[in-house]
Amino acid sequence: MRVRLDPRQWPGRVIPETDSEIDTAVEAVCLRASWTDADRRLARAVLEPWFRDGWPVDAVLTAVDHRPDGSWQGRPRGRDQEAHEFLRARLRTWSGAGGQRAKPPVPGVPLGQWWRVNRRNARLTERRAPVPLGPAGEQAREETMARARAHLADPVERSRAKARRWREALDTLLVPGKATPTFEDSRRLLVDRVVPRTVCAHCGSGQVVIRRAA
Repeated sequence: MRVRLDPRQWPGRVIPETDSEIDTAVEAVCLRASWTDADRRLARAVLEPWFRDGWPVDAVLTAVDHRPDGSWQGRPRGRDQEAHEFLRARLRTWSGAGGQRAKPPVPGVPLGQWWRVNRRNARLTERRAPVPLGPAGEQAREETMARARAHLADPVERSRAKARRWREALDTLLVPGKATPTFEDSRRLLVDRVVPRTVCAHCGSGQVVIRRAA
């Protein structure tokens, strides 16, 4: 698949396969690492075998900073270090004794697969044209709008509907088989209530002396 991407837009998880894609990926590595003085030809000579083994740009940059066990590789590249020599030294920790390269720390996919997935996601998330309603949909919308207008236009009916909902909710608390309590039942409970006499009822009482004329 022939897709020419700007190195600044090269997807980090795409594995370059063709010569053109490898050139773009090498430039992407140099730009993301801020190695503007890097010799692209020598950097390509170091990176091309890794790209051929299925390493994407994100995997290369991760390997530059970390060892396979996740530990830190050390200080970043100094001004007196050539970019391609620095790359070779950092990637050496990801090579085995027989020259076999380790599994990339970041998995990648070919450009064609990435493009198909990207296009599929774009189609799934793009805004779709509204579908016109049928007769049943139009009728349902009109009924809904009519109920909404009636709800807003008649506050008295809205208050009555609210009272009905409260009454229905309270009715669910009734004991089955028993009559609904009335206000007279509440008044009778208050009248028939027996208040026991306590010690406090006798507090404050004292002796009253009545003087009679002789």
